[in-house]
Amino acid sequence: MPISLTSQRVAVTGATGFIGMQVLRKLHEAGAEIVAIVAAGRSASKLETLPFPIELIVVEDVANIGDAILQAKPRYVVHLNAYISTERSLHSLQQSLQWNLFSTISLLTAASAIQAERVILMGSCEEYGQNISPFDPALAPDPNSPYGASKAAVTAYARMFTTSFKLPTVVLRPSVVYGPGQSPRMLISQVMKALAENRTIDVTEGKQTRDFVYIDDVADAIVLALTLSGIEGGVWNVGSGEVVTVRDCLERIERVSGRTGLIDYGGRPYVDREIYRYELKVEETYSAFGWKPSIMLDEGLRRTWASILDKA
Repeated sequence: MPISLTSQRVAVTGATGFIGMQVLRKLHEAGAEIVAIVAAGRSASKLETLPFPIELIVVEDVANIGDAILQAKPRYVVHLNAYISTERSLHSLQQSLQWNLFSTISLLTAASAIQAERVILMGSCEEYGQNISPFDPALAPDPNSPYGASKAAVTAYARMFTTSFKLPTVVLRPSVVYGPGQSPRMLISQVMKALAENRTIDVTEGKQTRDFVYIDDVADAIVLALTLSGIEGGVWNVGSGEVVTVRDCLERIERVSGRTGLIDYGGRPYVDREIYRYELKVEETYSAFGWKPSIMLDEGLRRTWASILDKA
């Protein structure tokens, strides 16, 4: 049984991000005392829309994000702050090191110093890279981008902090997260926005396979991982278990929206060295967490489309 978060102090980095905002709502429902840690330059205005109080700490240098943890003195930490990009460039390398690796080492060091009860870290399926799917957490990482490599390094440091410094860490590797409020640079929201505006949009032929997991389910898994016993020190895949081709997903969007003829399948080439088969082994997570996602793809797409229309 998970421990209650009622009145427990929980710090969330990257709190204004797509996943972060939903985690804040879930933590509030759980009765937690919330500290939102936001990097300078990232708008904190979103937090003003929340109908519950939070404490805000703004970090000037993410490489020293541990200072915010020392200031907040939380019992639990959810680390969502990250630079996300699959670019193969020196700029991406530098940003990934600064935002992902160095910031996480700073955070883990501080969390260890204050003897935090648990730290949740968001890994990435980009860590699996060119491994053959379905992806198993037991596989050795084989990243093919600076982002993926930085996340693999973070996972290694998390494990080291657990074994060497007795800091309970949990690494979650989500599949392709989607849902209301996501940036339009991501596939589902990008396509839906185009359809809502009656614009054509070029996509690949869509033969890639993906496991799309709804934002609420990911947030539930994160909050559950904070206090569930027996999972510390582990790496856990978080996915829906429903694997579809990209084209299947987009055709479902056409049916949900009722807008056809705007998606040009094959209008753009596949991305060089992208992960073609994006499938995860999730059974171990379901068993250990006593949990499964509750919102499958068709329902998730309906909710996301409704949200897009509300904002149109």
